Amino acid sequence: MEERNEQAVDDRGTSEAGGREILKRLRDEGFESDDAKLAVALGRPVEEVQGWMADGAGEPVDDDIVMKARGIAKERGIEL
Repeated sequence: MEERNEQAVDDRGTSEAGGREILKRLRDEGFESDDAKLAVALGRPVEEVQGWMADGAGEPVDDDIVMKARGIAKERGIEL
């Protein structure tokens, strides 16, 4: 499991832990800390979003979701 967390999930070299942090910050600052609202914005099931927010391994974060999160943050003026 640790090996997965050390691999980059995007072309910017973001680690999986870094991707989770981006998602948490976007949820907290852009969606009133609501997993369901973030899920709708990302077009993913709420259970998957909740898995990303879980402590420990949780659901894997991929490059597509990190790119979407960055785009939404940019649109909303949220500094990541």
